[in-house]
Amino acid sequence: MKNKILSFLSVYLLLFTSCATTTNQQNDEVSLIYKKSLSNFEKDGYNYIFFRLYYPDYNNPLCIENTLKNLIGFIDIHPEKYSHAAIGFDLNDNFIGLTSAGPKDLKIEQCTNINSNPFMEKCNPKKSIQTIYALKVTSQEYKRAKEIVDYFYYEKADYSIGLNFAIGLFEIKRKFFSSQESKQLKNLGTNKNVSQYNEYSDQFVCSSFISYVLINSVDSIRQFFEENNLDYNLIIPSDIISFPGVQKLFTSSWQSYTNAALAYTNSENNIFNTNK
Repeated sequence: MKNKILSFLSVYLLLFTSCATTTNQQNDEVSLIYKKSLSNFEKDGYNYIFFRLYYPDYNNPLCIENTLKNLIGFIDIHPEKYSHAAIGFDLNDNFIGLTSAGPKDLKIEQCTNINSNPFMEKCNPKKSIQTIYALKVTSQEYKRAKEIVDYFYYEKADYSIGLNFAIGLFEIKRKFFSSQESKQLKNLGTNKNVSQYNEYSDQFVCSSFISYVLINSVDSIRQFFEENNLDYNLIIPSDIISFPGVQKLFTSSWQSYTNAALAYTNSENNIFNTNK
């Protein structure tokens, strides 16, 4: 059993680095195309922060990234499996995620322009899937979150290889050695030092970066982490859908992302036209 755990841990370390694809650094200048109807949803002092969760389909099924995606799906306790997460402040195809180690780890991700990002360009945009989730926040919380992301985008956020050891060990324990009830995010109790939330960090993986931003900008998320003694360093992409207030909007292929976003905003039951 010990050898099995060590084997899982070694693989899981590689697994999380799949969010940090090691390819040549791309040009940081990315063409941003905005559609006005997808740009801002502020109303009555509220706005939305968006999360894009990915289930990629790699062009080479034998590549290490595809193997690692399958492994994270095997260890992930959630029914909906995701191997990467990014944050956005509108529904245009310009999300920001921690995808590769190098001089600039935090990058813009465009599903409809896979050549803009080394993580995306290895994938088949027709078969790769993305799902959008949203969190309603006050305009002030929205502004704080955007300022934090902008800071790390223009300064530096480092992809933490070492953090993967802790994540791997924790997820193996959570999956194979915990009761069904204690596997749920609100019951994990992973953090014994609440002062962690007040400490500055620039070392993340994709999902811990999103958690860090929200803890330091959205009061309800910070309260959720504090009340449940959660360590943001141990959050995986699929955990984000369990954050309080997070709502699922729509799913699409990468290639059809913009059309799907427009179709959602034009639908009668979209959250921007309701009292949700």
